[in-house]
Amino acid sequence: MSFVQAGDARLAWQQMGEGPDVVLVHGLAANRAFWFATLAQALRDRYRVTIFDLRGHGYSSRPERGYTAINMAGDIGAIVDQLDLAPAAIVAHSYGGGAALEYALAAPERVRALSLLDVRINSLQPKQWLSDGARLSAFEKEMARADGRDWEAEPQLGLTFLESMARLRVQGYEASNRDAFTPFGEGKSGLRGARAFCRLMDETTMRDDALVPGSEREAIVGLQPPLQLLYGENSHNLPSGQALSACLPGAAFECLPDAGHFFPLSHPDMVAGLVGSFLDSRISESAA
Repeated sequence: MSFVQAGDARLAWQQMGEGPDVVLVHGLAANRAFWFATLAQALRDRYRVTIFDLRGHGYSSRPERGYTAINMAGDIGAIVDQLDLAPAAIVAHSYGGGAALEYALAAPERVRALSLLDVRINSLQPKQWLSDGARLSAFEKEMARADGRDWEAEPQLGLTFLESMARLRVQGYEASNRDAFTPFGEGKSGLRGARAFCRLMDETTMRDDALVPGSEREAIVGLQPPLQLLYGENSHNLPSGQALSACLPGAAFECLPDAGHFFPLSHPDMVAGLVGSFLDSRISESAA
C-alpha cells in the first residue's frame, strides 16, 4: 500500500489507468473503495485515476485534529503535489466536495476541472433540516424511528443522522429495510466502518470541524476552474447545489431524478456518463 504524508496525516492512495489525471475524493464514513468499482473503472480507460482515503478514514491515519474542509483541501494538495498530478480534474462527493472546492479556490491553476456530487457547502447552507429534502427512504425512516429524537428539530441533519446510524449499528441494531448504498452495511465490514466512524467522532475534532463554514459566497463567486454540479432530487444537500448554481451561473448544474445523497453508488451508470462527458469536454478544451 502507498502513502502520502500530508502534515500530521498519512494518506493511503492508489492509481489506475493512463492519461490526464483525475482525482476522486470520497465523503464522510466512506473510503476510496466508494469509487473503486464504479466511477474509477469507468474512467480508467482514458484517464489516470487517483483515489485516496481521507484522513481518519480507510487506511489513512486518524490524527486528533485537522478535519475542516480547508484542512482537507491541504490534504488534496499533498496528493496532487507529491504524486505530480497537476493540473488535475477533481471529482468529489459530499464532505470531500467541500474540501475540493476549497482546494480549487486556493490553487485554481492546479485544477483542470471540478465536479461536485451532492456537496453541502456550510457557508451557503449553514443549517440542514429534514425539510430540505423531498423524502426519506424506507431505511432512513426506520433508522429515524429507532433513534427516537425529534428529527424535525435537528439543525444538522446529515452529520447527526450519520452518527446515529453508526451508533445504532455498533449497539447491534439491524435494520430490516437497509439499502446497499448507505454506510455501515451488513456483515463485519459494515460493523468495522461503524466502529471507526464512532471513534472518529469521539476521539478527534471531526464533529466540530465538519460545521466550520469555510469560504464565503464572495470568494466562491470567483471560482475559476470549469464546474459541474450534480445533486440528487431527494437530497438534503440540494439547497447547496441551488446556491452554488446561483453564485456560478456558468456551472453545469443537473438535478438527478429519484436520487438521494448516495447516487454515485445507486446510479453509477448515470454518474459515469455525466461526469465522463463533462471531463472529456473540459479536458479536450484545455488541451486545445
